[in-house]
Amino acid sequence: MSNAKSIYYTVLAGIAAIGGVASQYLGGWDQLTQLLAWAMAIDYLTGALCAAVWHKSPKTATGGYESRAGFKGLIRKGVIILIVMIAAELDKLANTTAMRTATILFFAANDGMSILENLGIMGVPYPPALKNAFEVLRRKSEDKGDGDDKDGGTPQMSTVDTPDEAEEDEYKPQHELPGDPYAELKEDMDYKDVSGLLDEEDE
Repeated sequence: MSNAKSIYYTVLAGIAAIGGVASQYLGGWDQLTQLLAWAMAIDYLTGALCAAVWHKSPKTATGGYESRAGFKGLIRKGVIILIVMIAAELDKLANTTAMRTATILFFAANDGMSILENLGIMGVPYPPALKNAFEVLRRKSEDKGDGDDKDGGTPQMSTVDTPDEAEEDEYKPQHELPGDPYAELKEDMDYKDVSGLLDEEDE
């Protein structure tokens, strides 16, 4: 019994340590990160259920569950996390949050639409507003990727000045995106019941 408890607490400590390191390199454990984590987990779970129970998975030739397909799915989720880490590091260099926000919104929207497809296979109905929300998230990720702030687009990483240019003008860090990044998102959504879920945490 003591060995079981020891293993249990060791696993919990390991998960806590991994979660702490991951959240640090993902730019923090805020609502964006939580949205992505839940979207990836639910997408993987519903996809596995479609294959194991309904035998209608589009990821396998027979439609049934295959361990190889499940392993590939885990690898894809891991790569998504690595891409978000890279986006967060780029934001640090550019002194902005645009890249991380756009990346998380993009992958969260993709996983969200995949969840809805899985629900359709399972015969589980869902409100149209939920699909609208994921479509708006996808559009917002594209807008942020192209640069949609009022000062002329997403702040870019500064280039290295020549010695003469450095003497004339000192390096000025890029500004952060002004205001609430979800303001336009909330206006685009044609329902009010779930709009509160998209409010950004106060810094």
